[in-house]
Amino acid sequence: MNKFIKTILLVFIATLVISFSSCGDDTTPAVDSYTVTFVDYDGTVLKTIACTVGEACDIVAPEEPDYFDVASIQYFTRWSVFEDDYASIDRNTEIEAIYTLDNRLVTLGSKSVVFYSFFIILGIIVALTLGLKETKRTGVSKDAILDGFLWIVPVSILGARLWYVAFELSDFVYGGFFPSVLRVLGFRSGTLDFSNFGLSGLAIHGAFSTAIICAYFFTKKRKIDIFKVVDFVAIGFIIAQASGRWGNFFNQEAHGGIVGGITGNVANLSLQDQYNFLRYSLHLPEFIVNNMYITRGLHNLSVEPLTGFYHPTFLYESTFNILGFGIMLLLRRWKKVYIGELLSFYLIWYGGLRIFIETMRTDPLVFEIFGITMKSAIVTSVLMILGGIILSTFIRIKRKGMTYETIPGCFGCKKPVEEVEEENKE
Repeated sequence: MNKFIKTILLVFIATLVISFSSCGDDTTPAVDSYTVTFVDYDGTVLKTIACTVGEACDIVAPEEPDYFDVASIQYFTRWSVFEDDYASIDRNTEIEAIYTLDNRLVTLGSKSVVFYSFFIILGIIVALTLGLKETKRTGVSKDAILDGFLWIVPVSILGARLWYVAFELSDFVYGGFFPSVLRVLGFRSGTLDFSNFGLSGLAIHGAFSTAIICAYFFTKKRKIDIFKVVDFVAIGFIIAQASGRWGNFFNQEAHGGIVGGITGNVANLSLQDQYNFLRYSLHLPEFIVNNMYITRGLHNLSVEPLTGFYHPTFLYESTFNILGFGIMLLLRRWKKVYIGELLSFYLIWYGGLRIFIETMRTDPLVFEIFGITMKSAIVTSVLMILGGIILSTFIRIKRKGMTYETIPGCFGCKKPVEEVEEENKE
């Protein structure tokens, strides 16, 4: 594992550790009097309430800050102390206004780079880095990997976009041919307005399918063993997906239903109970929980019918993708695994994971067949699982002996001659 990947992992782990940690609060009750202060995100004092020990204190929060930034999807969510807990306050307490996270990584003038784009690009870079690192183990040249990367990735992004558009045609195709084409390409206004450009709708199944097709033609032209390349693709995709889901987090999308569910258009749990479930039952970092507070109809009333805390399915998927990535790295070094079976593992692992996630998602892509409404991701995932089983069976029957044991560098296998000579020199 090179320094770049180590740095990325260390930053990620450090962020989680800091998120789970918290500074100790003053636990000493006041003797005579205490003050409850409501402050805004920038430290501005919104209201101060003086209380006397031993007497009931009427703590009433000020009006909620009227702040909503459409560009960054930032808005007020709650006070750092829930109203039900006001009665237990017995010391100087500062109650802060909590807002959702700014989804912009950096802003220069009127242009912004959003976290959604950043995490997709980060995932692609990590995937490429891993692919280049594995060239020594497979015999595929770095030049071939780079050449394939430079044309397969852009075409795959286009495939992801077209897959998404195919299931949401009414949102893109209207008002004439050219405006429709521009909307499909990311110009939301239907004109060449770069200030309103962005690919906010991508489908991973479309990207993966396109990448496999491109890999087939690329390897055929270069006379490279396609099974080695598709294993690269599988490992790259699963870690890229794990990264990309964090972009969905900052956009407050690709989430599950409201915590506790809904009965008769009313949430089954109070906001505080929803928060407590995510924060203390699932032990999620507070910054994740706070950003899972979503206002009613932010994306669509069928997606967010009520204001409240929603399940972070992005996190569930990202976590299991990272686990799958780790397993694939181990399988890659196990001599009994056949070349090409990492793709089989990916198809089965991600297919099963996505079926589980789709049962929770509130914004699935759907289609109708014979009058039955079906979720695109579930149908595709079932086909992925079947494809993974068939592919593994085919490889073991038709490519006997083509295991990773035949490639120097795996655990328990011979090292390449060059590496042995280099170690002897040392």
